[in-house]
Amino acid sequence: MRLLITNDDGVHSDGILALKNAVEPLGEVVVVAPERPRSATGHAITLHKPLRLVRAKMADGTPAWSSNGTPADCVTLGVLEVMHGDVDLVISGINHGPNLGWDVHYSGTVSAAFEAVMIGFPAIAVSVTSWDAQIAWEGVAQVTVKLAQWVHANAARSQLLLNVNAPNIPASELKGIEVTRLSSRQYVDRVDKRTDPVGRDYFWLGGTLLDHEAQAGTDVRAVSDNKVSITPLQIDMTATSVLKDLKSLENL
Repeated sequence: MRLLITNDDGVHSDGILALKNAVEPLGEVVVVAPERPRSATGHAITLHKPLRLVRAKMADGTPAWSSNGTPADCVTLGVLEVMHGDVDLVISGINHGPNLGWDVHYSGTVSAAFEAVMIGFPAIAVSVTSWDAQIAWEGVAQVTVKLAQWVHANAARSQLLLNVNAPNIPASELKGIEVTRLSSRQYVDRVDKRTDPVGRDYFWLGGTLLDHEAQAGTDVRAVSDNKVSITPLQIDMTATSVLKDLKSLENL
């Protein structure tokens, strides 16, 4: 199996190193990742400045490639330039922090996986849903190895994207795997307006999650139950349930 690994936390992150070490027994592993953290970049690509691709070293000295581009750029460069299209699977992660619910639209981790699918290769996005300094990578890394083997056996589904989220607990404490749908994730107080020392306004974007109980069957609920959530995602965002209702507009 030939695997391309990327992320949005940067080539030197602990999460991508944990992922690389876990999947190495599966075959040839190539790492192409941003030169610095690029979280919450969504599916941005670089069009108006040169993209660089340089040799780098991961935290343990393992050779890798890094780019000044976005996570999606890294997948394009990795698949088409470094691996010349000879790829079986792209894995993005392991992300430090959650990629749950509607937040997948902001996520550089998930968008990198979507870029792989758009090019024509199956992909997995992997996250540990915690901002703690100490992260238990092992459990979700083990799950990712099993998922990679499953995806490889079902490689005909080239548009397959699995979004994986795990709680930050030891592998021995995980209560299994649950296949889920996306939960709603809404934020309040998203804009924090401040004033700098010379009197000019500036803003921090962030906010806090709207407090509501996650429904059974969702990714947020599964993780809160100490399970690993696996959510299949798709590129086609067409609201098919509305197509019939909108047909009347064709006669306006």
